[in-house]
Amino acid sequence: MGNSNSHKRPGCSNKVEHWSLIQATPVTGVLQSCSYGRWIKTQRTICGYADYADFTTCRESRRRCGVLAKPDTTCGRYFVPSFKSKSELQIVEKQKWYIGNFKLPRVPVPDPQWVRHSQHNRNRRECSVVAYNNGLVVVQINTNRYYLSPKFYILDIETSQVIGHFLMFYHCRRWYECYISTNKHRILLRPDSLTRVVALPDNYLLENVYINPDTNYSSLSVGTIPPIFRAHVVTFNALAGDNRIVMAYQKDLEIRSVETWDILYGVQNLELPTNIQQMKSSPLGDFIALRCVHPVHCKEYSVNVIALLNFRTLDILFKVDVCGCYWPVSEVINLQVFPYFSPGEASISLMKNCTYHRKVVTYKLPIPRLNLQYLCRRAILHLTNYRDLSKLPLPKKIIAFLQAKAVMNKDKPL
Repeated sequence: MGNSNSHKRPGCSNKVEHWSLIQATPVTGVLQSCSYGRWIKTQRTICGYADYADFTTCRESRRRCGVLAKPDTTCGRYFVPSFKSKSELQIVEKQKWYIGNFKLPRVPVPDPQWVRHSQHNRNRRECSVVAYNNGLVVVQINTNRYYLSPKFYILDIETSQVIGHFLMFYHCRRWYECYISTNKHRILLRPDSLTRVVALPDNYLLENVYINPDTNYSSLSVGTIPPIFRAHVVTFNALAGDNRIVMAYQKDLEIRSVETWDILYGVQNLELPTNIQQMKSSPLGDFIALRCVHPVHCKEYSVNVIALLNFRTLDILFKVDVCGCYWPVSEVINLQVFPYFSPGEASISLMKNCTYHRKVVTYKLPIPRLNLQYLCRRAILHLTNYRDLSKLPLPKKIIAFLQAKAVMNKDKPL
């Protein structure tokens, strides 16, 4: 349903032709418009989206129902965690064909007396990957049905190591929003978006934080977002760094300090049709995509607009109305994965739900950095498969820059 073919066939048959089309198209112009099914099968690779993002799996889990406009904290990837035994966790990723097993250490929890004797409640466990960034994964595990202290484990899926663990105390049972900073120096948590409309005071406490000092993440810090910002939209940005966070409230955009939560700079009353409900930064932080949805707590919304901002100037580059017919299967992917930046930041793709079919529209992004490093990165990531970057005969520092694992300064030598 909703996978009907487009009447207009795409004009590009390979990456070289599409790269030539990018060079000839004006800034913020439409590069391609095709059906969602055709884009998934062939056109996403031609357009340079050859990373591990999963655009086919529905994100609306039966255990995490509620507001559809949830933040994308897993970089578009989809992980399936499950328990192989009482203390062994398995994580599977379909796009990468990855299977990792982790031996989870015991986290001391001061269980009440009545919980200790309720074995059927203790054996009931639910787990979900709540955050991912450059190989670092945060898994939330709800240990039993009634006790309100979920366990969190920090895992490195590249080395299959358990980095650390911690607990969260709250007055009700919740899943949590987790944000990992660009350089993986900070982890911030807060209850999920369902609590934004709850009138009760938020008092969530972080306890038993442990980071393994024998790993490369000994400087990693775990914190919480203050309850006064429960209605704010939050994201980290590569240009802002690990000590600053981008926050949006209604139509205002602010950059705050993580240590003091003071406003450093921002812009008020952006020209948007409704309040900001979702925010996503590009891999290198040059752009921010804003999603404005109204009403946010209803599937039959009347407003769904994507706005693209230049992070250096906080100016709106263009706005696209993507509101259309509601498709039960694709709408969650539309709200939680799209808009999606290409790895080279040469284009951005949006999904439109039309009356009888779904379309993926790709727009050209401007060049915010006029230096050789950035221009070469756009070309390499478009013409080369993202999954084969590690095979290129280049230094490790350049490979890390191509994979957006390190933001390089043009004034510093490679």
